[in-house]
Amino acid sequence: MSWRFADLPIRTKFMVTLGIPVLGLVLLIGKQVDSSLKRSRVLGYVSRQAGNIQLIGDVMDALQQEDALTVALLERVVPNKRLLELARTQGDARAARLDNAANNLLPLLRPAEVLAPLAMLRKRVDAGQITTQQADLAYQGLGDELMRGLGEVSKQAGNQEVNNKLFAHQSLLHAKQAMGGIRTLMVRGLVHGLDAPGLDELNARTAQYETNMALFERDAASGVLDDYRATFQGPDVNFLRSVLAVVRARRNVAGLDTDAAQWWEMSGKVAARLRTVEEASIASIMEASNEASNAAQRRLVLVLVALMLVVGTVIVMAMMIMNALRSTISEVTQAAATLAKGDVRARVPVKTKDELGQMAGSFNAMIEAIRSLSASADAIGQGNYETPVVVRGEQDALGHSLARMRDNLKAARERDRENNRALLGEKEKLEQANARIQTLIREIHHRVKNNLQLVSSMLRLQSGTLADERMQQVFAQSQSRVASMALLHEKLYKGDDLAQLNLAQYIRDLFAELVQLNKVQEKIRYRTAIDPDLVLDMDTMVPLGLILNELITNSFKHAFSPGQEGFVNLRIHRAEADVFDLNYGDNGKGMPEEKRGKPSDTLGRSLIDSLVEQLNGTLRMESDSEGTRYHIRFRAG
Repeated sequence: MSWRFADLPIRTKFMVTLGIPVLGLVLLIGKQVDSSLKRSRVLGYVSRQAGNIQLIGDVMDALQQEDALTVALLERVVPNKRLLELARTQGDARAARLDNAANNLLPLLRPAEVLAPLAMLRKRVDAGQITTQQADLAYQGLGDELMRGLGEVSKQAGNQEVNNKLFAHQSLLHAKQAMGGIRTLMVRGLVHGLDAPGLDELNARTAQYETNMALFERDAASGVLDDYRATFQGPDVNFLRSVLAVVRARRNVAGLDTDAAQWWEMSGKVAARLRTVEEASIASIMEASNEASNAAQRRLVLVLVALMLVVGTVIVMAMMIMNALRSTISEVTQAAATLAKGDVRARVPVKTKDELGQMAGSFNAMIEAIRSLSASADAIGQGNYETPVVVRGEQDALGHSLARMRDNLKAARERDRENNRALLGEKEKLEQANARIQTLIREIHHRVKNNLQLVSSMLRLQSGTLADERMQQVFAQSQSRVASMALLHEKLYKGDDLAQLNLAQYIRDLFAELVQLNKVQEKIRYRTAIDPDLVLDMDTMVPLGLILNELITNSFKHAFSPGQEGFVNLRIHRAEADVFDLNYGDNGKGMPEEKRGKPSDTLGRSLIDSLVEQLNGTLRMESDSEGTRYHIRFRAG
């Protein structure tokens, strides 16, 4: 005789049935335990790497100090060479701490390899075989190389809070590295003056410093930010900011109300303040990573405790249920055995007057009624709605319900057939009408695009017959405006949505079209930052496309001298539900001073003003020697 699970005792089947979900629950919690163990190991690893970031930050700080002292000594701003020797000794001691194998440094950090050229650089400085500029660039290069590997640590944080703090700390280190370059460049400039490349390098370092400080202020934790605001202030900080502002405005270091020695001293105090903020930041990172690791370990303990509680609770409850069912099962087993033989005339041999006795009598009557009704229900379920239903008196609710169900199903089947026929006919009509409408709309957009391209071609041909260069430019501007509208209709009839456009794709194609029309080729680079999946309707896209056409064309034609390379930046993002911000700028020569702040009488500016008003928007324009910038806030819909 083959073995069957159904033949097992009820207690065994109950325990097996209960044990399966319990086993699944144990496996699930075990998976959580494994996940918690892995997370704990990852967070512990990141905690150690945070300590390595601190060590590398110490080495970078020592390099920056050595760089500043080397430049100051070579330029005779600081006569005491002992300070340089102390800085080198301190740097070597910090670098030696990185050689400890227990630090488990990431291979990409490779500080020993980066610092290998340092000994030769010092010999050349001491022997006078290197210029101040060359020494400064070499030290800056070592610091920049150390910074490149630190970004990999934050990718393995495994915790959003630690990740954010790591990014903020990296921004601070970048800003501090840029400050070191600014400090030495200014020393050299105050002693010898700076040529154009030197000024460009100073401006680049200043921009790098300001950008990374802005990123740090944006991403830093509130506690670190409070320490920064409390630390990074005072006369020395104000002095540095004012000097950099004057240099940027004059584009020259000559005529500053300071000398190299004063600058070196005050900028050193600012660098020391940044160092203090750096120490607070890395301490916050280590505290957060340690707390995350400890939290993971606590979570692991809680999961293990929960596992034991769940298993223990299930075992206790199973024993209680089995004890309660044992007596009931033994009484029902004999009655069920009689019914299992097929003798439906038999009665359940339960003679007590308790709930089981009442259940036995009701069970016998129920079997008789159910056998008759189930046969009728089976026939009805097979679609035989002519099957008779036996109704045992007015109180036979189940019999009446089954009879009503049979009649309702029969009538519903007929109604469904009629409705389905009608719906199929209407569906075919709607699909045909929709297909015709879609085809018609696409044809309209296609023809409008073709007509606009024809107008553009006619304008191009007509401009070729004109000798007046100004008239040729007017025709070219009209041609580009028509082309931008044609591009809208082309995107509509080629896309899936005939009423809306993807803004990012349209702007990329518009840039490509205008680059070709204005023949700027690779001289003018551009960058766009558009909110992903930003879709606008035609009522917004038409005026917006014309505005962008005017702004881009103006930059191509007027912002840059012939043959000059340039850069155009465009950003569009959602400010509110139906309100958008458009920020456009170029790094060209800007508008002439006499035209700044005055409304232009040209068609292009008048058209922009009119289109912004059509979009219920506002326009703000700024222009200076660094380029022209527009900010337009408009409403869609």
